[in-house]
Amino acid sequence: MPGQLIPPPEFAPPSVKHLPLAKRIELWSELVDESEALLLSGLRAKIGPSGDLQQAYREWYARRMADHDRMLAAFAANLSRAEARDGG
Repeated sequence: MPGQLIPPPEFAPPSVKHLPLAKRIELWSELVDESEALLLSGLRAKIGPSGDLQQAYREWYARRMADHDRMLAAFAANLSRAEARDGG
């Protein structure tokens, strides 16, 4: 594909295929926990030390879900138009 930058193999993320399922689940769980910690840290930085972190999280989540709902509605509308156009 012209113009596409494909990283060399040495920059590929390490594979976990060789790990047992329990270890893969443990790594996934740690990733989820660390992601949440980063999100909460960012919210804390935004609202300051005396801000309501739980309220900030609820507001962030509501915005995230509204964005997600809009994306799904747009996807469904585009799919419907494509199916109508293609006779599907």
